[in-house]
Amino acid sequence: MLFPRKIQKNIDKWLFEKEIIILNGPRQVGKTSLLKLIKEQLIEQNISNENIFYLNLEEIDVLDDLNKSPENILNYIINKENKNYFLIDEIQYLDNPSNFLKHLYDKYVDELKIIVTGSSALELKAQLQDSLVGRKVSFMVNPLCFEEFLQFKQVDYLKYLNKKEIPIEIKNKFDKDLEEYLIYGGMPAVVLQSNIEMKEKMLREYVNTYINKDIRYIGRIDNISQFNAVIKILASQIGKLLNIAELSNTSDVVRRHVEKYIELLEHTFVLSKINSFHNNVRKQIVKMPKIYFFDLGLRNAILNNFLATENRQDGGDLFENFVFLELKNNIKNEIFFYRTISKSEIDFVVDNSKTISLIEVKYKRLKRKIDSRVLKGFKMANNKKKRMFVVSLNQLNRIDDVDYVDYRNVSDIS
Repeated sequence: MLFPRKIQKNIDKWLFEKEIIILNGPRQVGKTSLLKLIKEQLIEQNISNENIFYLNLEEIDVLDDLNKSPENILNYIINKENKNYFLIDEIQYLDNPSNFLKHLYDKYVDELKIIVTGSSALELKAQLQDSLVGRKVSFMVNPLCFEEFLQFKQVDYLKYLNKKEIPIEIKNKFDKDLEEYLIYGGMPAVVLQSNIEMKEKMLREYVNTYINKDIRYIGRIDNISQFNAVIKILASQIGKLLNIAELSNTSDVVRRHVEKYIELLEHTFVLSKINSFHNNVRKQIVKMPKIYFFDLGLRNAILNNFLATENRQDGGDLFENFVFLELKNNIKNEIFFYRTISKSEIDFVVDNSKTISLIEVKYKRLKRKIDSRVLKGFKMANNKKKRMFVVSLNQLNRIDDVDYVDYRNVSDIS
């Protein structure tokens, strides 16, 4: 059974445009399933099945065939009377994916629609960036957000997700689901696995194959122990300032290698960096960033820690990473954080066209308003409207211009 993904709505708008659609994202986040869902959508739009082709470039025969010449893709076509749709999985395996796609677009844009997936921005960036300008549209496919997580689990109380007032027994179920998400994350196959031991085994295997083998190969890393030391420290520092010099000293890895490893992890989608918000763009870049992992289950597997949050010290860090992922999945604008000279901090800042949203994260059940002096003291050099939010484990009414948001309703923040 295929479950729908929220990103489909954005992709569907481009199915009948001329541009090549590129679906980026880590391995096993559901890109292949998305291609199957796209095929279903095409059929619903009266595209004949004989005009839709799925090609997996992990199959050696297919890869060899297309490496010989882009023109070989025409050999798959059955009906040349109508436009044909090619869904190509793992495009980065081609010797020259850029030339391949450019050739097909420039010569057959009216006859072919190309939709591809790729698992490494590091490989694809150099290969696709220049030659496909104006010829492609890209989408980032992430692990399941919390709403998708609940859909995959087929809970019978999903209708309560965004309601502000819900029965206590339903709220308890959501809290239990949040706990599972914080520990095991949102990788689709892991979510669908109900056995806890199997979940943990799958996540450890993912670390072994994707982190220790695939990414090591892509980055041509010889010293795997150094790489593992750095990534473990990074996993323990989610939501913290990224100090390269300190990380180099702690891991006993030279600075240039640490910087290489972090860049590699960024381009293979394992972690995200967010910059400090400042009205001066140059200062935003200079200030130390904060880091978050793309999946909490993967992060916990790297640290080999699947304990319940009540038995660990990093529950607040996991919850902050969770809120970051929810914002990332629901907000198109760039996400920042804010830190004053006195080290007071606002966890997230979202700069929209007309408003700036300030978001504080509290991994607790609030009974009363918090000290919001940092939120209210946020300085701007423009006249944008300022909206203030506190995300916690429960819902409170708006107090002193601050909206208190339950973790279920992070999507309400814009």
